Amino acid sequence: MTWKLISKSSYTQLLGELETKSENNQDKYRMFVTEKHLNSGKFAHGGFLMSFLDNVMGNAAYKSFGNKPCVTISMNTHFTFSAQKGDELIGLPTIERMTKTLCFVNCKVFSKNEIIVSGSGIWKLVKTSSIKSVKDKKADDDGGW
Repeated sequence: MTWKLISKSSYTQLLGELETKSENNQDKYRMFVTEKHLNSGKFAHGGFLMSFLDNVMGNAAYKSFGNKPCVTISMNTHFTFSAQKGDELIGLPTIERMTKTLCFVNCKVFSKNEIIVSGSGIWKLVKTSSIKSVKDKKADDDGGW
């Protein structure tokens, strides 16, 4: 199967081209490190790697919820190696557990067969009828989305 571009949100488009494919019942996500992702040391910035990780795990949770919107409520990140401009990043998420409204996800991100970052997180299903704009939320704060 070939890679399919899934950059849909404005933030993901700002971040770069996120692609996905499924092989042997495993969803894979891919992105390439570009100049805009580099820190002053010319390595992939940690914030970029965290954003990639969040996007990969968030997409896995979204699919697990039957393509329903969800939000990150917790995320842990562990950096183990660096990536440079031109490196291909491959994210392999694993759904560890699900409830009716929560999805627990782990993920490893590889570059050149090395784990460069890994993480885990919890995503919460969002009831679309309860989605408010930030302006509405500030005007009528209910303590949660």
